[in-house]
Amino acid sequence: MKVMIELEEAKELVLTRIQPVETESVSLSDAYGRVLAQNVTSPMAMPPFARSPLDGYAYRAAAFDSQPLLLNIVSEIPAGTFSEREIVIGEAAKIFTGAPIPPGANCVVRLEDTESVGDEVTILRPVLSGSNIIPKGEEIKEGDLLLEQGFYLTPPAIGLLAAVGLDQVNVYRRPRVGLLSTGTELMDVGQPLHPSKIYNSNSYTLRGMLQEAGCEVLVIPIVADQIDKTLMALRRVADADVVISTGGASVGDYDVMRHALTQFECEMLFWKLNLKPGTPASVGQKGKQFFFSLSGNPAAAMVTFELLVRPALRKLAGRSTIEDERFLVKMAQGFGKTGKQRRFLRAQAVFKDGEIWADPALAQGSGILRSMIGSHLLVDVPANHGSVEPGELLMASWIADWEH
Repeated sequence: MKVMIELEEAKELVLTRIQPVETESVSLSDAYGRVLAQNVTSPMAMPPFARSPLDGYAYRAAAFDSQPLLLNIVSEIPAGTFSEREIVIGEAAKIFTGAPIPPGANCVVRLEDTESVGDEVTILRPVLSGSNIIPKGEEIKEGDLLLEQGFYLTPPAIGLLAAVGLDQVNVYRRPRVGLLSTGTELMDVGQPLHPSKIYNSNSYTLRGMLQEAGCEVLVIPIVADQIDKTLMALRRVADADVVISTGGASVGDYDVMRHALTQFECEMLFWKLNLKPGTPASVGQKGKQFFFSLSGNPAAAMVTFELLVRPALRKLAGRSTIEDERFLVKMAQGFGKTGKQRRFLRAQAVFKDGEIWADPALAQGSGILRSMIGSHLLVDVPANHGSVEPGELLMASWIADWEH
């Protein structure tokens, strides 16, 4: 087992071992937030016929058309109907937005550029052949690649699949995650707080983050700081793809999670990350199951989740994009603390003069849950950096899908 490793090495250790879950076919209405398990090609052209983008008259334009042009109205074509009546020179069909172009017509003139009386229409401003016609397959041709394997299905993507008539789609199943909060000092909400106790918040924050990440979550009641009870809890989530625990991750006499995982026959990949907050994190593997032991400090648990657990869950879920892009930000305020370890600051994103400025939370302690509220960024302060100065450029990444 490696001890005190860099974040990049930790992610590589996990991501090279973790593999996507199995696939399943689901109805399109159940596919929101799922990940495509195969490339999807279009079974049809879109639009499936040449159509009018506006209300007007469809006719056959010719090079010798007079201005104005008098035509006989021979048909009317609302959207959703089709006219088999062929349009010849000297004739027109009144047509509405979205309706198919009738046979023989080669243009559409706007309704505003016409005057009609009875069965005749005068084209005040004749148009050229091809004007105001959306051709068949302008957006999508039959056989075009619509979406690639690993694509996260957003509402517009679901709409696109529906537009070409697909009602079933192959996706990766939702990852199953077991969630444990350990600590004899913890109490659940809804009951009077006892002396020396604190309410368990980690189960609630991480459960929400996991649900937003598209996971099925099984929450285990609070586990006391005892190896036998921890082992019992681990057995209850034996069917989970991933188990995440908070608390019991450090070096104290009652920090038993790492020892329990060893007794549970896990191969421990590493213990301790060379960063703040969240140093005492560890990861173990047993078969295909992965165990992430995070700090019990609320902010530290959330930061480590973003940096390490979320990329692993994305790969597990089959997503093609595993990690968020990093980018430069300017610091709106300084940060006076110095230290040998790399530090990630929680900060609000402020857009000013075309640049992203990072306004760090005033309190950056590992247990300060409030620092995550309103924060959009994790700002990467290198090891041995010294004080952060206002206006300084640093690398950052977005916090979670639900923040932007």
